[in-house]
Amino acid sequence: MSIARKLRSMTVHKAGIPDAVSLRAHLQIALELELSTLPPYLCALYSIPDGVNIEVSGLIRSVLMEEMLHLSLAANVLNAIGGKPVLAKRGVAPHYPTTLPDSDGTFTVSLLPFGREAIATFLRIELPAAPQANAQADGYDTIGQFYNAIEEALKRLSKQKKITFDNRPKCQVSPADYYNGHGSIIIVNDLRSALEALNEIRHQGEGISHSVMEDNQPINDIGYELAHYFRFMEINEGRRFKKGDTPRSGPTGALLPVDWNVARNMVANPQSGWFAPGTPVREQMDACNQTWLDLLRSLEDGFNGRKDRLLQAVPFMLELRRRVNSLMNIPSGIAGTVLGPSFELPE
Repeated sequence: MSIARKLRSMTVHKAGIPDAVSLRAHLQIALELELSTLPPYLCALYSIPDGVNIEVSGLIRSVLMEEMLHLSLAANVLNAIGGKPVLAKRGVAPHYPTTLPDSDGTFTVSLLPFGREAIATFLRIELPAAPQANAQADGYDTIGQFYNAIEEALKRLSKQKKITFDNRPKCQVSPADYYNGHGSIIIVNDLRSALEALNEIRHQGEGISHSVMEDNQPINDIGYELAHYFRFMEINEGRRFKKGDTPRSGPTGALLPVDWNVARNMVANPQSGWFAPGTPVREQMDACNQTWLDLLRSLEDGFNGRKDRLLQAVPFMLELRRRVNSLMNIPSGIAGTVLGPSFELPE
């Protein structure tokens, strides 16, 4: 059990998030939640060979980049109220197959190649909350419910003067620090900016109310203005959303070419323990896992004030891709599949 979940278990209250200690614990869980989406999205993306499913790859990559943004936004809120973000620690980084951290556990997230099963999982991860769904701090059904509970606690505890937003200002990730993808880094220094950061996370994932969009911008030809759930729906349906489409109508625009049969057949949830220490394959898996750990350490250090370390995340991502691609060229020995990354933290 992670530190955050231990703290949360000590402070569970039927009203949701009762105090500042519990709020910091839940924001740490938010980090773990955002982190848990990265490996499945990476496996799907990297299993697609270069030059095929180009639009599909672009959509998955855009979601992946925004999940990195969400990590930064959650870290900014946590830092502002006096927490300390943790990523590179056993029990914090996910081990697959897994459930979403602190969720109701009704579905499992696995490491899979691009395909129908992977996209179905991604749609479930990003599922929008039902209209008027209750905020749910613990045992949530949708990510939106979880963030709604954090929002409620931020408002209530701020009004009660139980939290302030002036903690650890040097740890705030700013737009100049490293992120250059879609979306906005928000420096958190008051309740307004904290709520703005949460809205960025929610709207990019599930969209604004009764819309397929993450904000009120018009749909473009690439699809990156769509919320994550609806980008994955485009892939699933093989069709683009167009102006006037709704969650109920689904996408009714141009066809989106999707070849479901070209991905490298990665075995589900590979484990380094399948191979004896010191063997060539185990060494490759261990090296990939070490690169994953290096990436997490660079992000964790960056979120805790060492801004120079954020710049190192980019070469670690490139190295991770190289190592993943190497593993996906090695037969797993299981039903004609190949290996892939296990995203385990080294001992």
